[in-house]
Amino acid sequence: MNGPSSQVLAHAAAVVARCLEGGRGPADAMSAMPALRAAGGPVRAEVSRWARRAIAGRLRFEYLLRDRLAARSADRARLLLCAAVIEAGLDVPPGEALPSRARMQAVLEQIEEPVERLAVRAAVPRWLAERFAQTFGDEAEAVLDGLAQEAPRTVRANLLRGSRDELQARLRAEGIRTVPGRFAPTALHCEGTADLFATQAFRDGWFEQQDEASQLCVTATAPPPRGRVLDLCCGSGGKTLGLAAALRNRGAVLATDVHAGRLEELRARLPRAGADNVRPHLLEADDDGGPVVAGFAGRCDRILIDAPCSGTGSWRRRPEARAATDEHGLAAMVATQRSLLRRAAAWLRPGARLVYATCSLLPEENERQVEWLLEQMPGLERVRLAEVLGGATAGPIADPSGTYLQVRPDRHGCDGFFAAIVRRARASEADYRS
Repeated sequence: MNGPSSQVLAHAAAVVARCLEGGRGPADAMSAMPALRAAGGPVRAEVSRWARRAIAGRLRFEYLLRDRLAARSADRARLLLCAAVIEAGLDVPPGEALPSRARMQAVLEQIEEPVERLAVRAAVPRWLAERFAQTFGDEAEAVLDGLAQEAPRTVRANLLRGSRDELQARLRAEGIRTVPGRFAPTALHCEGTADLFATQAFRDGWFEQQDEASQLCVTATAPPPRGRVLDLCCGSGGKTLGLAAALRNRGAVLATDVHAGRLEELRARLPRAGADNVRPHLLEADDDGGPVVAGFAGRCDRILIDAPCSGTGSWRRRPEARAATDEHGLAAMVATQRSLLRRAAAWLRPGARLVYATCSLLPEENERQVEWLLEQMPGLERVRLAEVLGGATAGPIADPSGTYLQVRPDRHGCDGFFAAIVRRARASEADYRS
């Protein structure tokens, strides 16, 4: 079977080499390559697909090609890329002395130790393979396979401009076919390779590109009409804009982050989205928010912590993170998450909700953090997702108890994502236990 064209291979090899040299992902590497921007949408889409496969399978291919790997990043990139093509059952250019697909599969099957075999097949560090095996048991390989698949191109309909059905019609008029998301009421999955950001619908602010799982986080936050929401780790504002739209431009959203560049991105996105109820606010590192944030938080109805995390649920979009995640980094993330939880929970007024979310699939960043918080602050209580969304809506996207938002790519087709909701149950302030 024919493989990718020489043009696609050359571009993809350059992308992979940049990823190896700078630790970047394919999307970031491609954005810095002017030649690719001029290559056309179909070519860019194919380059992205093969570069992502090479980077996602990097640890597996390095294991299979360990006797052939070159030191130079350009040569190494080409070998990784060719291995990805062979693994897909396609042809590579003549002259590449690489093992056949059958030989590569045989080498993988010869790995006897179960965790090592899982780690190599899934192209993840051994310690992470062990965590996935402990968490998901017999389903671990299916979860990891799901995280290796190509993510759909999903957009969120901006309700400040119009409904999802109206957006679907506008995109159809511009030649883009879409399918409504299964779970998020604002989600559309876009087919084909057309440049979404070149559409008039995008220029007019009718949508933002956002995974369905992230859209579900806004749904779970469920801000009340004219409510106040503190978006404590807003980043460049994907969920912030969703919250503004859910509030129909009423109420108020205070969007805070420690990264000035991300807040500038948010500020630039606000006019196109038509969001008038958002106030970006820069936090200094290790800042407790000061009177501005604390004063707002003490009066708000929802506090959203989209916490920094390992990102294990977002590997489809960030394939480079599979090999980069380490145990020390995870431990630091857990400590940061606890600091954020302690701070935000102390601000909650009676009846207000705290929504804690991660794009992680690891229990130590998810359920265990919530259990820790409830032990530390007895004045808090869980709010079941089924209570917020109703049992029928929450059922397919919740854990078996209906308590947490919990989705994963092999079951739901979206990123791996977790969200928990807690609220202050009484007016008295609970001191932290020593």
